[in-house]
Amino acid sequence: MEDKEKQDKEKQRWKELLIDKTFRDKSAKHDFDGRNPFEGDYGRLISSSPIRRLQDKTQVFPLEQSDFIRTRLTHSLEVSYIASSIGLSIEKFLLEKQYIEDSHKGYISSLLRVGGLIHDLGNPPFGHFGEEAIRNYFKDFFKQKENTEGLTEQEQKDFLNFDGNVQTFRILRKLHFFKDEYSFNLTYPSLACIIKYPFSSIDGNKGKEAKHVALKKFGFFSSERKDFQEISEELNLKNQRHPVTYLLEAADDIAFSAADIEDGAKLGLIDFDIIWHVFEKNLTTNKDLLDQLNALYTKFQSFQSEKLFLTVQNFRVLTQARMIGAVIKTFQDNYDEIMAGNFPDELILDSEASDIRKSYKELQLIIFDNKKIMKTEIAGWEALYGLLDIFIPASRSEKFQAKGNNKESRLYKIISSSFRFIYENYNKDEDVCAQYKKYQLIIDYIAGMTDSYALELYQKLKGIKI
Repeated sequence: MEDKEKQDKEKQRWKELLIDKTFRDKSAKHDFDGRNPFEGDYGRLISSSPIRRLQDKTQVFPLEQSDFIRTRLTHSLEVSYIASSIGLSIEKFLLEKQYIEDSHKGYISSLLRVGGLIHDLGNPPFGHFGEEAIRNYFKDFFKQKENTEGLTEQEQKDFLNFDGNVQTFRILRKLHFFKDEYSFNLTYPSLACIIKYPFSSIDGNKGKEAKHVALKKFGFFSSERKDFQEISEELNLKNQRHPVTYLLEAADDIAFSAADIEDGAKLGLIDFDIIWHVFEKNLTTNKDLLDQLNALYTKFQSFQSEKLFLTVQNFRVLTQARMIGAVIKTFQDNYDEIMAGNFPDELILDSEASDIRKSYKELQLIIFDNKKIMKTEIAGWEALYGLLDIFIPASRSEKFQAKGNNKESRLYKIISSSFRFIYENYNKDEDVCAQYKKYQLIIDYIAGMTDSYALELYQKLKGIKI
């Protein structure tokens, strides 16, 4: 009897978590449309301009000319696949437990496929270094008190703690103009699954002091606070993570940790001795992988210049499979805690593959210290900081949106017409400061740029290149 009660309770909970609800009622469905709600979300996303722009945004190696090296787009496609495959295993577990209805088969996998595709959509040019440029700019800009006039503490912290994950939620809710103010009009679960930190910029951002992984950063801007609250209430999340968010986070870690080393090997930024030393030092539970790493390097000895890359590529496949299996097991073992919102850690770090993740992270730091990467990142930092320093002060002028041939109004007209249209027509929230909206308009424009466009626009506006 107790098992039956548990099954019924879980079925009802997953019914809430996978609800087919959107902010605007969907258009009438055709009889031949057999897709689940999240496949419909994927279809609206895959051909959109925000997705296409990811092909010229940094993953690790800024402005890299090699077609082989991953961009945000190729990384997102990999995360989408890994997350979807993890979702299939979790669905099998839930079906065997009779925790979800047969009619929901395929839903979790499809939801994770969507989450993987969109999880990096809000990252600015030059990746995490671009985020740091935006934060540092506002740290300097807000030292002048008149620049914070009218902004609440939360609105100020939105900029001081700018994060690409938060911008992703804003893009999905507000910034893709298709036919109305509802942007992509995605389902609530698709929007919820990418919110890793379901707190405001005041309540979140606890960093290393956070006792729960969901408190490390924040998840929504002041401008999307009401949207977040509606989703949270509808899915009965109570400011907790959606359970699949843990799986999406793990898929992201699995994808980029191993892939970054593969790309580094292709560019000649790391050698076998370093890779061997790091894994030998860190592997505990998975020490058997050392024999496989050595066997692969021996196998490809005759391939000369390609032997390291082929070794790392094949080792990536082995280690990713090991990490995927460990994440699935950790989710299953901690199911009740996760569903209650009480699981405090990242799945991969609490799994039997944590030593693999630790090894890859140490190797990533070695690659990130490469002088070529650092020089390009600094150039990107200067470009973004410089663009902000051109546009943000101009937004405080009365001439910014006025007609005329002055500098401020010309800068306003340079901003993408779609962003200006949304700002002028769909930005009616009276709870948000008017100047905050202007700052946000500029961030929307700059954060949405590709790496090469941001650098080129900065050079043009500074007279470096005409």
